Amino acid sequence: MTFSDESPFSGPVPDSVPLPQTPLTGVLVQIAFPEILSIAKADRVADFQDEIRADYPLNQQDQNLVLQLTADGAKSMQTPNWRFFDAANQWRISLTTTFLAIETRAYRSRENLADRVGAVANALQRTIKPGIMTRVGARYVDRVHGGPLSQLEQLVRPEVLGVYTPAHRDSLVRTLSEIGGNADAGSMTSRWGFMPANQTHEPDLMPAIAAPSWFLDVDVYQQFDEPKIFDAGDIQGRVMNLATRAYGFFRWVVNDDFLEAFGGQP
Repeated sequence: MTFSDESPFSGPVPDSVPLPQTPLTGVLVQIAFPEILSIAKADRVADFQDEIRADYPLNQQDQNLVLQLTADGAKSMQTPNWRFFDAANQWRISLTTTFLAIETRAYRSRENLADRVGAVANALQRTIKPGIMTRVGARYVDRVHGGPLSQLEQLVRPEVLGVYTPAHRDSLVRTLSEIGGNADAGSMTSRWGFMPANQTHEPDLMPAIAAPSWFLDVDVYQQFDEPKIFDAGDIQGRVMNLATRAYGFFRWVVNDDFLEAFGGQP
């Protein structure tokens, strides 16, 4: 039950340990930029689709409801959310007038994630030409259920586990904890807690299941006071750093028994 003595916010990060029965339910990278109204037009997005179509051949269009405050009061409007998927429907690219997002439930490694983000960002840079960006973030969501949930106090750091202990477990319907802070790679927000069956705090990244579970949601991001140049190579490097710090926080929360419970060999 030994836990890492390293800081969860800075310093060395342990080498990655593959988990064959991974608890990871979803990973999201988002790059935000000032509004580009032309992205609402299909013919403006067509060139971007052509650039990524070999890897993401499937597409659909959703609508986002946006609330705008004007001198005449609040007005709602719909803007398109262009979605592109790989053939196996394991990776999803989302493009709106204000952000580009890359999501997956088939995560392989930080390097693979950063490479994919770099390629898609490069396609956007060549076609839409955002010019600048205002935020970039990487978010990881893990879920524990079944057998490992019953022994969670042996797998997760006590100060993170909090009140969710054998002494109180039968009385709890749900728990939710949140921290916000500064890390060496950027800002960090993390949430964790116990969820009853058929409930989730984040449907896209952690679809509800018919069993109780405990989750860990780690979001590491850079919000820029002054907009940064939208450069795909720079974005790829930033995502690698953000993902590395997210993994460092994950490894601070869990111990080697956790890794072994999911098939890892620490």
